[in-house]
Amino acid sequence: MSDTTAIPTEPLKRIPGLFRRWELPEIFEVQRRYHIEEAGNHADGTPLLAVYSSEPEVDAQASDFRE
Repeated sequence: MSDTTAIPTEPLKRIPGLFRRWELPEIFEVQRRYHIEEAGNHADGTPLLAVYSSEPEVDAQASDFRE
């Protein structure tokens, strides 16, 4: 099986701050791509994450509908 989905080349921007895994649902938005990296540990030992995000992606069906 092969995936023929094009990989976007636009750069992702870092969301300021470091996050715990359980905080991610509060950060995520639809129509965006994300990249998550390990970013060390909090003083209490909780793993922290750095999150990078794309600009909102245009929905092809929505743009076809507007024309």
